[in-house]
Amino acid sequence: MATKSILVKDIMSKNVKTVENNTPVQQVVEIMNKYDKDAIFVIQSGKPTGIITVKDLLIRAVEAGTPLKAIIARMVYTNPLVVIEETATVEEAAKLMKHWNIKHLPVVDKQGALLGLVNDRDIVYAAPALMSMMKDFCLQK
Repeated sequence: MATKSILVKDIMSKNVKTVENNTPVQQVVEIMNKYDKDAIFVIQSGKPTGIITVKDLLIRAVEAGTPLKAIIARMVYTNPLVVIEETATVEEAAKLMKHWNIKHLPVVDKQGALLGLVNDRDIVYAAPALMSMMKDFCLQK
């Protein structure tokens, strides 16, 4: 199957974990641990406003030394958020991720509501032809 015909909605993960802007970071960590997630989306009114990754937690919460109980999600999330519509192609998603140097791409509908997530591994598995484009990007730490 050509990469131009594979749509993001066909490979996205639909079981995306989310929290609200004011969710305590300690609860965010508990959810990430419980569901073995390395990223979680922050939403407001059903629309993604940011993403919290393990790296965000380490840099903005742990390294700062502030007690996790005193921090809420919007204080540590990455924002603005780069998103892609469900009808975009996997190739478009790969280009967007490479351009912005991101590994988690929220998938939204035309109204901006969160539908799912595409990550770097999803793209490589679904479209091996894109592996050369994603190779250096996926190997970054």
